[in-house]
Amino acid sequence: MEQLNGNEPFTLHGSGTSIMLQDFWRWAYSDLLNNTHRGVLAEFLVHSALETKDVARADWLPFDLTSPSGLRIEVKSSAYLQAWTLEDVFSQISFDIAKKFAWDGATYASMAMRNSDLYVFCVFTARTRDVSILDLDYWDFYVLPTSVLNEKVPEQKTITLSSLLKLEPAKTDFAGLPAAVESVRLSNETT
Repeated sequence: MEQLNGNEPFTLHGSGTSIMLQDFWRWAYSDLLNNTHRGVLAEFLVHSALETKDVARADWLPFDLTSPSGLRIEVKSSAYLQAWTLEDVFSQISFDIAKKFAWDGATYASMAMRNSDLYVFCVFTARTRDVSILDLDYWDFYVLPTSVLNEKVPEQKTITLSSLLKLEPAKTDFAGLPAAVESVRLSNETT
C-alpha cells in the first residue's frame, strides 16, 4: 500500500481541485478525544514508540500491530474526558477485552479468541480540557501478556483500570514503551 502524505488533490474530470487529502483529514479527524479517533491515535502512538514497519494501519487484521521482534499487539485506549460532553465529567477507565472472530480477508475464524501475544492499554490521563491529547506526558501505557487475561479473566469482555492493575501489567510512559513490550514474558497460549 502506498502511504499518502496529505498533499494529494481530489480530482474532477481528470483535473486537480483545490481540495486536498489533508483537508479531509483535518475535517474528519481533528476531534482526537472521540473514542474511535482516540483508539486509532493510541495505535499510532504504540506504532511510533515501537518503530514498527507498518506503512499504514490495517484495520481488518485480527490484531493491531506487529512489534519489530514479531509480537502481535492489541492496542486499547481509554480516557477520563470524552468528546461528547463539554463539562469535565470523568469517565471510568475501561477497555474492551472480548474474544473476537479473526478475519483473514475471506472468512471468519470458527472460534472467537484473543488474537494477540500481548495487549497495550493506553490511558489519556488529562482531567482538564486545556491539556492537549498530543502531549505524551499525559499518556500512561500498561503492557500485559494476553495469556494473563486468558488465565485470570478468560470470559470477561471488558476490564476496568482498577481490575487491570490487579493483574500487574508493566506500567510505562511513552519513552519506556519499547522496553516494556519487548520484556514481557509470554506463554504460548493466545486463546
